[in-house]
Amino acid sequence: MLKATYAMLCVCAVLCLLASTGQSEPYRSFHMGVRPLGMGGAFTAVADDQNAMDYNPAGLSRTEGVGVGILNPMVVASEDTYDLISDYDDIDQNDVAEVIELLKKYVGENHHITLAADVYAGFRLGNVGVMVAGVGRGGADLTIRNPVYPVLSVVSDVDYGGQAGVGYALPHVPGLSLGVGVKALNRSSIDETYTAADIADDDFEDTLDDDQVDGTDASFDLGMIWSREIEGVTRVSLGLAGINIREMDFGDARDQESQYNAGVAFTQRFFGFALTEAFDYHDITDNLTGDGSTEKKLHMGAELEFPILLALRAGLSQGYYTAGATVDFSFLRLDVATYGEEIGVYGGQKEDRRYAAQLSLGWSW
Repeated sequence: MLKATYAMLCVCAVLCLLASTGQSEPYRSFHMGVRPLGMGGAFTAVADDQNAMDYNPAGLSRTEGVGVGILNPMVVASEDTYDLISDYDDIDQNDVAEVIELLKKYVGENHHITLAADVYAGFRLGNVGVMVAGVGRGGADLTIRNPVYPVLSVVSDVDYGGQAGVGYALPHVPGLSLGVGVKALNRSSIDETYTAADIADDDFEDTLDDDQVDGTDASFDLGMIWSREIEGVTRVSLGLAGINIREMDFGDARDQESQYNAGVAFTQRFFGFALTEAFDYHDITDNLTGDGSTEKKLHMGAELEFPILLALRAGLSQGYYTAGATVDFSFLRLDVATYGEEIGVYGGQKEDRRYAAQLSLGWSW
């Protein structure tokens, strides 16, 4: 049922989003949470909530109490996505000439969409933090080439499966936490090119379904965080994480490469507020892309947590500004963020401005 649901969501995304362009594929990180996105993606040394499963499993030892995510729908979309959907709805979708004109209108822009709805449960007991999660995520990127007679390149992944992680704070090494996570996933991918005639065909949805290829694999993550108080004013944390250690080989579907990240964070607490500044360097070993751009790997940000309800975030990711906020009523939480994804060869060349939102029902960490 979950596979069918997310396959349908991915097909709907492809049918609605009919344009993009870029000189280089965006970084293909496994998953990016809304809270980290708001603070520039700098989370390797910050990880202290459910996002630790995807950024640094050592952070599970820094969570507090019990966390349960019953319903957590998440959506990420490029800036002009809704305009494109509206224009697509207004044309005769079976008229090749109208489809061509629509594609030409949006040549030079990038469009991305992600839909997710994970569920999770976790707790911290003593020095140990544990979390298990059910994964359901779908994402699509679309690229138009040849402005004279445009063709549409569709790249999409739909993942479902499970994750589990453990973080442990070593009692005899103050401030040091180690973590390990495992994941087993099924992936359905599309990596095909379509003409306007293909898109206008009555059977285009069936064509997309036929072009999906599947694969299953498992992998694991490792992480470390070391923290120390400096003069009772600032807490410094250093983090290292290896995500998907052993590249995930999904057979005919698209592989998920290993990723190694490092980060540092500084936290100050005053009058019930908590201020965190963080800096990350991602993809140390150049597994996610072959363009060698240092700027695309740099992430920095800050988070200000208020005594109750509210948190605000800002940062820089790949040279583009990010911002985010959280309103947390304990059982109901809303996270929003905006960030820029680099789709050019080097940082600062071509931005895809995106917006993310997640509504969480449960007891958040």
